[in-house]
Amino acid sequence: MKRLFLILVSMVFIPASPVLYAGPADNPKSVTELTPAQKLQQWTLAPSYSYSFFDGGRQSWQEQDTQLYYQLNRQWSLGLEIDYKDRPPVGSDVSYGTFASYSPTNKLEVHAKFMGCFDPSVAANEAYSTGGQYQLIPELALLLDSRGWNYHGQLINQAQPAVLIGIADDLSLKLTYAHGWAFSNSQYNFYCAQLDYELPEGRRLTFAFDYGTDPDYEIGSTGFTTLSLTPAYTGTIFFRQPLYKDLNLYAGFQYDYRLNQSGQKLYQQYTPTLGLAWKF
Repeated sequence: MKRLFLILVSMVFIPASPVLYAGPADNPKSVTELTPAQKLQQWTLAPSYSYSFFDGGRQSWQEQDTQLYYQLNRQWSLGLEIDYKDRPPVGSDVSYGTFASYSPTNKLEVHAKFMGCFDPSVAANEAYSTGGQYQLIPELALLLDSRGWNYHGQLINQAQPAVLIGIADDLSLKLTYAHGWAFSNSQYNFYCAQLDYELPEGRRLTFAFDYGTDPDYEIGSTGFTTLSLTPAYTGTIFFRQPLYKDLNLYAGFQYDYRLNQSGQKLYQQYTPTLGLAWKF
């Protein structure tokens, strides 16, 4: 279930670049997701692609995500998303989503997102996220999000407060805590630290590390899937490179070391990601 934000991220990981990292809402551990609060031009198209390698004989995964943002005015941003997951040997899923962001003042932003999938194999039937961000002082922003997933009747709900600290003009730190309730009888926690460094000429470097427990799919050789709670260490590095005035390239890598419930190694996952953000 780990995926970059990001997308993608995911994934999912750069505060001033919400396009690539707004990410599908069906990733419970995509704690660095941001919405179109940091305003862009009127239209933005953001496709991305990630490929996950595993050890222990597990088959590789791939994912392609495309987001389209529309800047309605200074207060409103709207968007659509299509997310394709290929998870052999189970199969492939396509999820569809819509999201919106509203900024009534320069200090406050609120957002909501919904994703749905018809007859999914590994994606959530429905997933949502709602939340907001408040700029308390120039050096400190407070964030609060809630999320939920429905996997064939297995419900997961999650709350995640965070703080965004401006260390310097070109350096910021985001600290996130998440607490979740899963399957009616289980709870879990995880923590994330994300460092963003602004480089000259519009480049940006992001490092993130998180640890904790989250829902994970166990896919057997017969294609049978089981949703369980397992702990993991995850490290991420991402880089933004402007190609032209209105076109940015994103490249990143995520490493996930997952344990089973008894604390023994379950698997390692390696996920490179490439994406573009085109403003027009």
